[in-house]
Parts: sequence; C-alpha cells; structure tokens
Amino acid sequence: MDDIFGVKMFTSKYSVPNDIDKRITKLNLNTKINHAYIEFLKQYNVIILNDEAEIDYCINCDGEALPLEVIFGFSKKDTEDLLAINDSYLDRIPENYLAIASLNYGDLLCLSPKGKIYHWDHEVNDLYFDMKGGYLEQNTNLKLVANDIDALLAMITRTEVEDDYDPDEDDYNNPNIPFPDDTLDSFIEYPKRISIIPENRLAIYLKKMELSEKGREVLTKLREQGVII
Repeated sequence: MDDIFGVKMFTSKYSVPNDIDKRITKLNLNTKINHAYIEFLKQYNVIILNDEAEIDYCINCDGEALPLEVIFGFSKKDTEDLLAINDSYLDRIPENYLAIASLNYGDLLCLSPKGKIYHWDHEVNDLYFDMKGGYLEQNTNLKLVANDIDALLAMITRTEVEDDYDPDEDDYNNPNIPFPDDTLDSFIEYPKRISIIPENRLAIYLKKMELSEKGREVLTKLREQGVII
C-alpha cells in the first residue's frame, strides 16, 4: 500500500500466520461490522511506523498530528500482539473495545463494538489511583478518529520530523554518550518505561547502556526480567 508521497508505507514485520482465522476468532469481533478490519489482519501482520529516525507517520486528532508507532497483529512480542496488549489493558480501555495500534508515546487507537476507531489518551482516559479514595472514576469519553479502518489508513500522513536542537535532549539521544547514573537507576525502578519507547529510540538507548559498566548491569537485569530481549 502506497502513501500520498508514493512511498511504500505499510510493510508487515511478520508473515500472516497460517491459522489467522483461528486467531481472529479469539478477538471476538462482529464479523459483519468489522469486515474491513478482519480483511486487513489477513493481509498485514504488525506494521512498525516508528522505526525511521527522521520520519513520523501521523494521524490528525482534533487538529493535532499524533505519531503512530505500531499497528498490532499477532506476535510473540507482547508490545506488538493484539491478544497480549488487550489483556494488559483489560479494564483500562472501555469494555468491548479493542486496542489496535499504539501512538503518541503511551496512547492507543481502539476499535469500538460499532466498528469506529477512537483515540484512547493515557493522560485522560486511563485509570488513576488516588491514595485517599482508591481508583478515580474513569473518563471513558474517547475522541473519534475514523469511522472505520479504511478511513484511518487513508488519513495517515508521512511527515519529516523537525530538527529542534536542544543540547540536553541531543545528549540524551546521542548513542555515543553513556546514560548518567540517575537515568540508569530510573530504568531499574520503572522497567516498564522501556516497553513504550519507540523501536528506533530503543536501539539508541540499548547502545548507550553498553557504554558503561553500570549500564551493562542494568541491561542484564532488564533482560532477566524479560523487559527486553
């Protein structure tokens, strides 16, 4: 599938499984309402859209361009797998909604029971715990993005990332400069941060960790925990 610039945008990371029909059945989709999405899953299996350092693939949501990261499929990697992702977000996204893609560094695109696609904003729609009164009432008012999967795919635009130079940010993402100790400590304290880092940036972070003895120790611990492979 080509984008408006004539560039090959959608390429599957993996081959479509031979038992694709069986796997799709596990998603409990209404086959009539979600026919287009089901056909999409039969053609593509995991699309990575955040692996180009200077390119973002964005959708427009209320006038804001949000960068897409991964369109989920069926994978042994939990951060790419439809079943694993939706199991981990159970009760965090509205009931009977299906998370189908990640975007904007922690957000999701969700397929509703009526086949429309909504933006789940982790800063607005996630469950939040209040130390005094337990979980706060969840905001399930998700923003509509597209009426179906075809409309979603048609609205994706390829955008060159602006080079806004920031010395601190530049050093943080420079693969030839090791992380400071406090940053490495934060990866140990909050290991799940790693799972939401875009793949192109994760490669840089792993290389930075290799540059120091403490960084290599952190890498070993994260691998032992199964956070990274």
